[in-house]
Amino acid sequence: MKVDQLDLWYASSLEEENKVTEQTLQKQHDSEMTQKHLSNRQWALLNLLKQNSFAEHRKTSQKEICDKLAKYGYKWKETSGENHDHCSTIWNDIAAINLSYDTDKLIISDNYEYWLGNEEETLDFIDGLWSDLAPRLIRYWAYLKKAQRNGQGLLIDRKGNVIDENSQARAFIESYGKEKISGD
Repeated sequence: MKVDQLDLWYASSLEEENKVTEQTLQKQHDSEMTQKHLSNRQWALLNLLKQNSFAEHRKTSQKEICDKLAKYGYKWKETSGENHDHCSTIWNDIAAINLSYDTDKLIISDNYEYWLGNEEETLDFIDGLWSDLAPRLIRYWAYLKKAQRNGQGLLIDRKGNVIDENSQARAFIESYGKEKISGD
C-alpha cells in the first residue's frame, strides 16, 4: 500500500513540474517577441542589396551574394531536381531583416533574386504574400469550424427530416474517427 501511495505522490509531482502555467506561457511569448538585432552578416547582406538596388538599379542573385559575402558564411551549394535554393541561409537572413525594426527597408524576393523596391513593387510583393496565404487561411478556418462541431446535437438530418428516436440518422455530429491511423 505504501508503494502505491509513493507512486501516486511521485506522479502528481511530475505533473506539477510539467504543468503549463500563465507565467511559463508569458515567458515564452516574451522571448519570441523580443526584438532581435541584426547580425554583422545580415547588415552586410542588407548593405549589398542597398548598393545594387539604389546605386546600380538591379536585382541581386544568390550566386552574387555567396560570392561577394562568402567571408560571412554564405556558401553556394549545387542543387538538383526541384530545389533551386542554393543557399537557404540567405532566405533565413532576409526573413530576419524583414522582421527586424533595426531597419525600415523591406527586401523583396522573387525566384532567388533580391532587391529593395519602390513603393509600388513593395506593396505588390506584400499583396502577393497575402494572395498566397489567404486560401490557406480560408481552408484552416473552415476545417477548424468543421472539427469543432464534434459532439454537437442535431435536430434535423442532412435531408431535412427531423431526427427522433425512430430515425436512423445520428443525433450527434461525429467529426473524428475512432482509431489513430498515423501511428505517430
